[in-house]
Amino acid sequence: LKVRVVRSSPPSSQFKATFQESYQVYKRYQMVIHKDPPDKPTINQFTRFLCDSPLEAENAPNGPECGYGSFHQQYWLDGKIIAVGVIDILPYCVSSVYLYYDPDYSFLSLGVYSALR
Repeated sequence: LKVRVVRSSPPSSQFKATFQESYQVYKRYQMVIHKDPPDKPTINQFTRFLCDSPLEAENAPNGPECGYGSFHQQYWLDGKIIAVGVIDILPYCVSSVYLYYDPDYSFLSLGVYSALR
């Protein structure tokens, strides 16, 4: 299992490169876990809900390497994204906004793992 933190707002090149894969995991999660119809989890809804952020990116000299702002914490297994934690990294805390995962990996309790991490 590899965890990669990519800036979602403004979107980094890594975020852009994995956007479709991340969205497909979200769409499947919403349909299986929350019973959304296939047409409800749209790209626009996903972007408004989990990608756009009012936080401004900041790279403070003594802050974290990735900087402050909004990020997607991607969980990779065997070369594919199996979960994404949407987080805000702030000077005094990390705020978990949402977590979604591939339902095929629910046995891994990725929500619990993400919270503990």
